[in-house]
Amino acid sequence: MDVTRSCQLQSYMRASWPFDIPLDNEQDERLQAYARELRAVNRQFNLVSRSDEAHMQARHVGHCLALGSRGILPGTKIIDWGTGGGLPAIVLGVLFPDVHVLGVDSNNKKTRSVDLFARRLGLGNVRTWQGRAEACGAEANLSVSRATAPLETLWTWHAAVALEPRKIQDPASWKDGLLCLKGGDLEDEVAALTSAHPHLVVERIPLKSLTSDPYFATKEIIHVSTSTS
Repeated sequence: MDVTRSCQLQSYMRASWPFDIPLDNEQDERLQAYARELRAVNRQFNLVSRSDEAHMQARHVGHCLALGSRGILPGTKIIDWGTGGGLPAIVLGVLFPDVHVLGVDSNNKKTRSVDLFARRLGLGNVRTWQGRAEACGAEANLSVSRATAPLETLWTWHAAVALEPRKIQDPASWKDGLLCLKGGDLEDEVAALTSAHPHLVVERIPLKSLTSDPYFATKEIIHVSTSTS
């Protein structure tokens, strides 16, 4: 553990997170430290809305914890499209230390920020790539996104880098494909995706089924996979 992180995490109280995801002490410490780092760096680089800085832990870092409601297989290669300040790349790196997360963003200040967070938190499984999504040549089992682009666009990006889908029988683990955090009326987005790609399986998980926090009442996890995965 580096000196900066040791100083940050030496004393803490367990946080109250909006989703009941099992966390050990080190994960809880890292996530709280990430929220503090995100708030501090946001004043320079505007990674999330300034009006939301007071809610960084619950509404941003905490929101991404919903993806931990299922597991991700060790060794999984994940791309976070439009990673911004590392949401959800950093959170997934903390929750699943045995996966490999690549945060993709066209904004150099944002990818540099994610690299900084990963270094300070001691996350060797998170790295970044700066450039347009269409030009990314990495490989992925799972793509993730938080309010970055329409589902059809995200699936196009995923399909361009996707490895052969693995047969994942465990219902407690996410299947290979696309995993998104979205809010609002998603009917048109889902319809456009399934019209263009009728072979896809779309699962919608309302976050109100995972938390009583009213902030998440209109938000969902959208999981897209092929019928063979």
